[in-house]
Amino acid sequence: MGSPRSPRTPSSPLAAGSDGPYSFTSSTSTPLAGSCSSLPTLHESTTLPPREPMDVVTYYADLLASDDSLSMPIAAIETLAQLISQSDTSTTTTELFSLLDQASTRLAQASFNPISLTCGTSLFLRFLTLQRPSPDTSFQEFKAELVARAREFVHESGRCRQLISSGMNEFVRDGANILIHSYSRVVVQALLHAAQQQKNCFQVYVTESRPFGLGLKTQAILSRAGIPCIVVLDSSVAYIMPKCDLVIVGAEAVCESGGLVNFIGGYQVAVVAKAMGKPLYALAESFKFTRLFPLSQYDLPTSLPNPPLTFPDLTNTSSSIPDARESTTTTTTASDSTLDPSSPSPFSEATSSSTPPPPTPSRPMINSAIPQALEMTDQMIRNNPTLDYTTPDLITLIISDLGCLTPSGVSDALLSIFGGT
Repeated sequence: MGSPRSPRTPSSPLAAGSDGPYSFTSSTSTPLAGSCSSLPTLHESTTLPPREPMDVVTYYADLLASDDSLSMPIAAIETLAQLISQSDTSTTTTELFSLLDQASTRLAQASFNPISLTCGTSLFLRFLTLQRPSPDTSFQEFKAELVARAREFVHESGRCRQLISSGMNEFVRDGANILIHSYSRVVVQALLHAAQQQKNCFQVYVTESRPFGLGLKTQAILSRAGIPCIVVLDSSVAYIMPKCDLVIVGAEAVCESGGLVNFIGGYQVAVVAKAMGKPLYALAESFKFTRLFPLSQYDLPTSLPNPPLTFPDLTNTSSSIPDARESTTTTTTASDSTLDPSSPSPFSEATSSSTPPPPTPSRPMINSAIPQALEMTDQMIRNNPTLDYTTPDLITLIISDLGCLTPSGVSDALLSIFGGT
C-alpha cells in the first residue's frame, strides 16, 4: 500500500484565498459547456426585463434529472449561479447573500438528502463572503463575474474524478478482488480507468444496495466494460469479505472528523472490513468536504418531519406519529418535492389485526421457481434511513483531488477551504 501523499492544489475558481485549494485561476465569463451550455449566460439575463422569482427547487431537480453525471453539490452551485443571473432585486452584496442563503435553506428543506447538497451551497456562500468588488465595478458586473466563476467551477468539476482515478491506480492491482458499495460515479470511473488505462485485471463484488438497488446499476456499467462484477446481497457482506483484497466506497460527504456520510449500508461494510483486516479506501471530490462533525449515526441532518425508524402508534392507527422535529437539524416545508404534505405521515403503517401475515416464501426443491420476494411498502422504506455515518477509525485513506489523505487530514483541507470561520 502506498503511503499518504501531500495534498495537491488543483486549480479552481472557488476559493478561500489565493493560496487555498480553491484558488482563483480565471476571470473568464464564458458559459459552461455540456449540461449547462443551454442555460442563458449572465450577459443575456441582465438585459432581460424583470421576471417571476426563480423556483430553485424545481430548477435543481431538473438539473439532476437531465444529467446523470451531475453530483448534488455541483447541481446546487449551478442552481445558485442561475439564481444570481436571474436576480433583479438584490442591489448589494448583503442582499445577494441573503437571497442565496434563503435559497440554500429551501433546497435543503426540499431535498431527501440535504447533506451532499449543503456541501455545494456552503462552498458557494463562503466564496461569496470573500469577494470585494472594486470601486469602479458595477454591481451587475460583479454578479456577472460571480456567475462566470461558479459555472467555470461546475465545468471543471469533472476533472476532480480524473485526478482521483489516477490516484487510485496504485491501489488496484492485477488479480485483485474488490468490494464496492452501492453506486458511486467516482468509484465507477476509477475502476473503468484502472481497467482501460492501466490494463489491470480485477474482479468486483458490489452490494445490491437496497431499497433502491443502486448496485445493479454499477454491475451493469462494469459488466458492459468487460469487468467481471457480481451483485451480492447487503446481508452477505460478512460472507464475501474474506474473499476481498480491498474495499472501495464513495461518499455523499466527507466530514470534518474524517468520517464519511454514505448511502445506507456503508457503515456496516466498513465495520466488517475493519474486523477482517481489509483496507477501505474512500473516493471523494474535495467539494464534498463539509464542516459537519457528527458524533453518532443520529447526528446527521435530515429534512424529514420524523427521525428514521420511528415506531407506529399502535393505540391510534388513524393518527400520525407525533412530530419529532426537535430531534432533527432541518425541517420540511410545503415545498418538499419528495413528500406530499397532504398525504398521511409516511411513518405511520397499517396495523389492522384483521390483516393476515403473508405466506412464507420457500423453495423446497433445487429446480423450483424462485418465489416472489416479500417487499417493503413505501411507508416502510420512508421510515428507514437512507444515509449512515462511517467513523474515521474504519477508513484507511481518503483519495480526493487534493491527494491521498488520512482521515485526520480532512480538517486541514477544510481549514484551507473555509479558513478559520
